[in-house]
Amino acid sequence: MKLSVNIIPQLTFRHFQEMEALERLYYDAGFITPAEETWRWYLHHPHSTVAAAINGKLVAFVNLFPVLPEVYEALKAGHFNDHFMELEHVAPLCATPLHMFLSCVVVHHDFRGRGLTRQLLREAVKPYAGLPCTGVITDNVTADGCAFSARYGFTRLRRSDHDSWIYEQAWPDFVKRVTGCSPWAL
Repeated sequence: MKLSVNIIPQLTFRHFQEMEALERLYYDAGFITPAEETWRWYLHHPHSTVAAAINGKLVAFVNLFPVLPEVYEALKAGHFNDHFMELEHVAPLCATPLHMFLSCVVVHHDFRGRGLTRQLLREAVKPYAGLPCTGVITDNVTADGCAFSARYGFTRLRRSDHDSWIYEQAWPDFVKRVTGCSPWAL
């Protein structure tokens, strides 16, 4: 049976509840931003979340968005657990330069190895084409997350004070890894 993968064009609060449930399969609740808050991010900044459904069921999502410079630096130093990320920490697109946070990449284990991660990431970087983004940071809780960051060319910076691993990469390099072209060619 061929799977029909669709990027969900308009997310609802129910989708964010499903995303939170999907995260709970892999992360402790102390690392998960509550659905109510990620929904607030999305309402304010619709580019922050890209989700995919297969045969009508949400199976994967990515959160990628700009954060305030001081939040980026706290993430980089390993002192900020994105469980506590709030709308007030998300930077407006008019802020320059933009400091990007790839806060979550989750694919249900039944659907891994099918290219969903790359498909979601390609969609996630598109809204930032031509914007002055500097770097992108990840905060990895699992071995799979660390493997993802290494596979996509991130540099491991340090262990965080909340027992995760922090990785960083220059934005143009990340976009090139994800899309095969420079951010200015999107």
